Amino acid sequence: MDVLKTLLLPLPILMLLLAISLWFCWREKPGARWLTSMSILLLWLASISPVSDRLAAPLELKHPAYRQAAAVDNIMVLGCRHQSYPHLPLSSQLELCSLARLQAAVAIWHQHPSSRLWLSGEISGQQSAHTDIMRQVAVSLGVKPEQISTLAQVYNTQQEAAALAPLIVDQRNVLVTSAMHMPRAYAWFGYYGAQVQAAPTHFQIRYPLAQFTASRLLPNPSALQTLHYAWYEHLAIAQQRLAIWWDAENP
Repeated sequence: MDVLKTLLLPLPILMLLLAISLWFCWREKPGARWLTSMSILLLWLASISPVSDRLAAPLELKHPAYRQAAAVDNIMVLGCRHQSYPHLPLSSQLELCSLARLQAAVAIWHQHPSSRLWLSGEISGQQSAHTDIMRQVAVSLGVKPEQISTLAQVYNTQQEAAALAPLIVDQRNVLVTSAMHMPRAYAWFGYYGAQVQAAPTHFQIRYPLAQFTASRLLPNPSALQTLHYAWYEHLAIAQQRLAIWWDAENP
């Protein structure tokens, strides 16, 4: 299913359209100019902020920014990605999504130093466990080691929620993950019976949607990346809804 979702992302689809249009041109097929023009137009639309931000907004703006709670028992940081290459310093081994999530969680922990910081997630093919890298960075940022718990051997959001939810039921919990990822993660925790307060971070939308400048119509890699994230999450949410509908044993 992950391979299928990858193939259904904007860039592979656009590359396929461009390849087909190029083949049409070589073969002098009817419609070659139309298909080429359409492919270039779609590539331009995919790489400008007004389009990518509109697609991302229903996800990123669904949960408001975190406001300090009166008391917190657990702060959960969902895993993202890292690269455990020896030439990289510790903080650089975490990719931006992981580092943003961890920094936001640590800031909340400093407001509630008696709370427990939960680090979860596993990445196949890495020399070091994702939770080990996260733990080391958290300690370097001032979190007490005895206040950290790790949950490895969970490889996706559903597995993280299914494993964490029974451990935090009837407690005061804060969930930290990327804003784009929050709606899906929040839904999984609710599905497994845990109430959480959302603390979204790592926002992709950097300007008010209503703000318009001509420069935003110029293609840029950030917009294409935002579209990639948003498209992936919309596909994953559709998969989530299908999985919940199909599950005969609703917890």
